[in-house]
Amino acid sequence: MTNEEPLPKKVRLSETDFKGMARDELILRWKQYEAYVQALEGKYTDLNSNDVTGLRESEEKLKQQQQESARRENILVIQYLKQVQQPSVAQLRSTMLDPAINLFFLKMKGELEQTKDKLEQAQNELSAWKFTPDSQTGEKLMFAQYSSFLSLKVGLIDGVL
Repeated sequence: MTNEEPLPKKVRLSETDFKGMARDELILRWKQYEAYVQALEGKYTDLNSNDVTGLRESEEKLKQQQQESARRENILVIQYLKQVQQPSVAQLRSTMLDPAINLFFLKMKGELEQTKDKLEQAQNELSAWKFTPDSQTGEKLMFAQYSSFLSLKVGLIDGVL
């Protein structure tokens, strides 16, 4: 049933009408009443289905809003926790004023510098063991080879003269 079709009229019968009517008239009124009931049921079904689809759409929108809100809340909680974990300037200043902690930090700084120096030295030694013309070992080997070549050449020249 579409919205453009008018609803059939409701059939109303009193008890006196019911007793005094002929059988054919009662059947006709019954059919009119049946058409009216079917029209109302169709309209109810249409409204109900529209309500259900509307509710489903609303439910989906609410779920998306809830997920977005939860995501925003998580982001804000993470930002807050990061902010809380960062020490304030006053805390750092008071920490550095404490002589024991300051000494400990200086000692740690010295150890860190020593470790960095040792690491750099180990990396230099490692790269020196690789034989390339640019490496230290490569330069030493090439120099030794060149010096032996020169000594041979000088020896040959001295032997000829």
